[in-house]
Amino acid sequence: MKKKLKVSIFTGNRAEYGLLSPIIKKISQSNKIDENVIISGSHLNKNYGFTSKEIFNDKIKKVHKLKVKLRKNNLVEFTPLSISEIISKLTVLIKKLKPEVFIIYADRYETFAAAIAATQMGIPTIHLEGGDVTEGGTFDDNVRHAITKLSHFHITTNLSAKKRIIKMGEEPWRVKNFGYPVIDLIREGNYASPNEISKKLNISLKKPIIVFTLHPIPIEEENFDKNIINCLNALEKISSKEVDIIITNPNSDKGGDKILNYIKKKKNKKNFKVYDSLGRYYYHGLFSLIKKKKLPVVCVGNSSSGIKETAIFGCPVVNIGKRQNGRLRSNNVIDVEYKSKKISTAITKCLFNRKFQKICINSKNVYGGGDTAKKVVNFLENTNFKKRKILIKLFK
Repeated sequence: MKKKLKVSIFTGNRAEYGLLSPIIKKISQSNKIDENVIISGSHLNKNYGFTSKEIFNDKIKKVHKLKVKLRKNNLVEFTPLSISEIISKLTVLIKKLKPEVFIIYADRYETFAAAIAATQMGIPTIHLEGGDVTEGGTFDDNVRHAITKLSHFHITTNLSAKKRIIKMGEEPWRVKNFGYPVIDLIREGNYASPNEISKKLNISLKKPIIVFTLHPIPIEEENFDKNIINCLNALEKISSKEVDIIITNPNSDKGGDKILNYIKKKKNKKNFKVYDSLGRYYYHGLFSLIKKKKLPVVCVGNSSSGIKETAIFGCPVVNIGKRQNGRLRSNNVIDVEYKSKKISTAITKCLFNRKFQKICINSKNVYGGGDTAKKVVNFLENTNFKKRKILIKLFK
């Protein structure tokens, strides 16, 4: 019997696990792959929802916890110290697990650390969702492109990203455009039903819904207070109407704790509900209400999921600030500055302007997908990762 391919998959953040989950599920169904999942970062942080629970609920057979010291993310040394700790601890774990292939996702600092550890140990590394551009003042672009240069294979979510990676000097045979994995879940209808949403979130489904998530932008630290106050003031103004406002916590980047402190004050406010994390099952279920229940729903904030995962549901988006500048998007997105009046005006348009809602319903999903996980598994099963040329990168 042919030996199974040993694959390790790393995740350090709630957002990327949701993106990886359809791939992990499909890999687990292969009789040619022996996989394990390494979880770290905010998955193991109670302040960010202990999202490791979601991973264990998915009944993954082999999960390894890589605990990192809890640091205050308002410190300038937060990210580099976390990166160095992950590299050090992950190196020991990789040596023990001996994977033949290592899979990482996107542009988080935890992923950057994992990329360094795996590639410097000579393990063929597959990077998903490289080649994207976000010009909005985060370190994401720098980290994403650095991970691309370290990795041996690149699986992109769109054609523009594939072309960009090749322009960066990567050999074309290393780059595959397989689409956005989350679309697999959406096309399968793998999200909460209206009844499940009503029970879980304790909402009637008779009022328009606002889903709000705001992540920190480290280089805009001096404006954190002003920006979050303007956003919450806009939501407060809209809350005077009959709406349900659902807020989820930010990511664990530098400045996240400050946003958390402001959000906590909304927990007992009328029409406000605050959650550590909804998980993609309920998150997508909320967007599905637009077509299932003809209920107005709007995604508000600066999360990439608002740009990438809403068009397929016909959901309008109010994208605040510059964090997603340069990101490929459909025509369901309204871009606004951190101005309270502009934010509230845009939200009102999304919830009550029938003409714009019709545009959103007909918006095109520009990220493709639907069979991404299947393509990834086929690639893993049919590639000889022992070929020496994989580790020797030539730049064109």
